[in-house]
Amino acid sequence: MFFRSKFNLLNLTENFLRQWKCNLSSVTTRFDSCTGCEIPCTKHVSYPMEILQKIDQSSMNNSVEKYRRHLCIAQSISPSQWPKDVKDLPGGYIKELDRILKAKQDTIGYSVKLTSVFIESKNSTEQTSDWYLFPDQLKLNNVNVTQMEQVIDKLFVKDRSIIQIKEKTKTIANHHTLPVFNEGIQCERLNGVWILVCCHSQRDQRCGITGPILTDEIETYVRHTNQSDTVHCLKISHIGGHRFAANVIVYPSGTWYGRVLTCHVPLLIDAYTSLSDELKEKLQPLLRGTIDTS
Repeated sequence: MFFRSKFNLLNLTENFLRQWKCNLSSVTTRFDSCTGCEIPCTKHVSYPMEILQKIDQSSMNNSVEKYRRHLCIAQSISPSQWPKDVKDLPGGYIKELDRILKAKQDTIGYSVKLTSVFIESKNSTEQTSDWYLFPDQLKLNNVNVTQMEQVIDKLFVKDRSIIQIKEKTKTIANHHTLPVFNEGIQCERLNGVWILVCCHSQRDQRCGITGPILTDEIETYVRHTNQSDTVHCLKISHIGGHRFAANVIVYPSGTWYGRVLTCHVPLLIDAYTSLSDELKEKLQPLLRGTIDTS
């Protein structure tokens, strides 16, 4: 009887230890549903814990304000030096552009999102800048402050861009002819996938810290996979929803993602370079919304 009781006790102890190890393993090893990385990940650079704790974990569905075009104005000033409102940047270039867009809102007929973008360019001065227009995938070089109104009239009021969104018979009409401008403005097409990341630190520290870390990871992955000609990353100013940092917009699709980690970079890039619906489906937990195409 003594030996039988001892044997049963040993069996119970072994079963308990086996179950305890199993439970411990399931608790200590969790995996991100998008990337497959362990949580916490030891492979990719992490955001500081004090920032992660400030990221809103509530629903991000439909957290994108309606807009039809996104106009990014090149600034050689580092994002860490951008004022809280980029309209207050030296020279008043963006402030004047914002004034014109608001004055022509009714004739344009839709919302244009206006942000600054960090570009180390000789063309970016207080009176002249390059414009990046999405989802049209256009770059306008050397737009002087005195030319703003005529360019806005042609692109937005008269709808003479590559994408004509005022076409009554179609939601979006694509044309292959680049718009032509006078007085030295050069227009070129932006090819490939463009990933825009909010890095506006003086607007919100969450974007100011997570954004640059994320863009570094994107640029590293792009270099290592030899995709510099097809994948481009831009640091932009506030787009809304900094509580969901890191915030990303992918063009030309105009898809917004929030709470993007460095672990998500390979999946994000592969999904849009391969045009894989299966990979994009894995990004659904990060989806905030899309550009308005109605």
